[in-house]
Amino acid sequence: MQLFKDLILIFILLSITPAIGGGLTEFQKRLWYLLIHFKGDESTIDDPRFFLHKEGKKYPLKELQATVEKIKRNPRLRCKFPARAFFIEHYLKIDLPEEKCPQLEKFLSELEGSRISLVFADSHINSPASMFGHTFIRIFKREGDLYSYIVNYAAHVDDPAGLLYAFKGIFGFYRGYYSVAPFYSKIKEYSGIEGRDLWEYELKIDKEHLYLLKLHLWELKKVYAYYYFFNENCSTEVFFLLNFTDPSEKLELTTPWTVPTDTIKALIKSGRVVSVRYEPSLLTKLKARERFLKKEDIILLKNWIRGKSDIPENRDTTFYEFAADYLRFLYYGSVIDLKTYRGKYLKVLRIRSRKPESKGKLVFKKEKPHLSHNPQRFSLSIGYRKEGYFTELAYRPVYHDLLDRSYGYKKNAEIIFSEIALRFFQKEKDLELSRWKFIRIVSLEPILSFYKPISWKVDFGLYRTLTTNGSEELSLLINTGGGYTLGFDVLSVFILPDIKLTGGEGFYGTAVGTEIGILSQNEFFSLLFSVSAGRYLLGFDKEKYLYLKGGLNIPFLKDLAFRTEGGYKRLGDKKSSELRISFLLYF
Repeated sequence: MQLFKDLILIFILLSITPAIGGGLTEFQKRLWYLLIHFKGDESTIDDPRFFLHKEGKKYPLKELQATVEKIKRNPRLRCKFPARAFFIEHYLKIDLPEEKCPQLEKFLSELEGSRISLVFADSHINSPASMFGHTFIRIFKREGDLYSYIVNYAAHVDDPAGLLYAFKGIFGFYRGYYSVAPFYSKIKEYSGIEGRDLWEYELKIDKEHLYLLKLHLWELKKVYAYYYFFNENCSTEVFFLLNFTDPSEKLELTTPWTVPTDTIKALIKSGRVVSVRYEPSLLTKLKARERFLKKEDIILLKNWIRGKSDIPENRDTTFYEFAADYLRFLYYGSVIDLKTYRGKYLKVLRIRSRKPESKGKLVFKKEKPHLSHNPQRFSLSIGYRKEGYFTELAYRPVYHDLLDRSYGYKKNAEIIFSEIALRFFQKEKDLELSRWKFIRIVSLEPILSFYKPISWKVDFGLYRTLTTNGSEELSLLINTGGGYTLGFDVLSVFILPDIKLTGGEGFYGTAVGTEIGILSQNEFFSLLFSVSAGRYLLGFDKEKYLYLKGGLNIPFLKDLAFRTEGGYKRLGDKKSSELRISFLLYF
């Protein structure tokens, strides 16, 4: 009897194989490729458990045939691959045996939202994995519903941040996993602990394709793909899932490496976005409310939270709104415990409930990230140094420096990877490598009355260094430091004590010093001027040094700017200076 059943099954499979192999429409083919994450010439999923054919990663049609065959043989597999089963039944019109899947039904009942959006979390420069920002999908019923769910993709990292972390992330040594979690957990992490503003881009999607996406998310549980920081990362893989919003037209990224804002810009270009919403972080709200308070109000609140005094009940409404947000901010950051938070938070809410509406209206500058300049940059410069006039060509793959147009980027922050510049001196007919910034990160977040972040910098690369013989030689530089930044209405003033290690052919040096500077960023221009001074403790004859540098950047358009920069160096009695003007193209 069993032999007879097997013969019937073989006959059925032989009859449908030609249809699968050669009869798929373009839409069916695209949808199946989407379900197995097929891009280029293979699937981006690396977990062998995701495939039912030994060559399924590279051959989509073999995987489809194997899926039909194995679900017919073992109906329990449709509980593991419900999206595939749905596709086969509803799009290929092939009957599959029924099977009850209680765990899947529970999952679908929790993930009941009918709307979908892509959420962009602002950059968190103190976290290497989040310094470019982060994107995730939200599935929800109503706009303000915190009990909706998010779809996230992230690397499973078990190493501390550092060079090993960067190396393994760049070359795919980490495994990335999709996950589905409550939205409020991300609100607590991003908006609360890390102070990251959220932008939400709602997309068009019909019920059937959203249902198919939900089924597919079940298939992706505990399935891994190798994670690459620049081209298979949190944004590219989440972006790939957005193809479910309209499988008839493929969403594509045109950049060789991808940062989160690239995916947002691609979505806007596709025409699938129906609305854009902004949600300021707790830190942003606190900064806005602080303007309506006096310094003694902040001191009073801090003393009350520490248990040194009681909270007055005769203050303005804004005072209690600030207090409520401040308590949440401290609790999310694990500064106060749950018991302290609950007791004081409920007391503030009781007082606030008896107050009239706040007179001070909060105003947020909503700079849409999709209108920011593109991360790649090419520059053409003409300048002068003591060797004569030069022409410089420079290219930066990513991302943003302090002088770039700041619209849509985190203020007072700089992240540069692998910027390289070549100079040609006309008089000497000499071509030289001017600099190669392997990585440069600067965070100059101003201190506040209630929050005092550390400003810091890390600079690692090849630079031209003034030596004791008066020449500028190519050297490897490591420069790092930390301090504080004071923020005013139109500019910031920073001070960063630092240490510098440098070395080249036949010379080396270790120095300690301090960099002091001013920075002004607005929509019309960016201005930066700094002074660095110190002494070499080893090498360079233990001489004192002084560096002055300044720059002015004027954007003509979103992706076009004019810049002038100058610098002066002194090491002992040796001096060097230069001036250059540049035209910058972002793409």
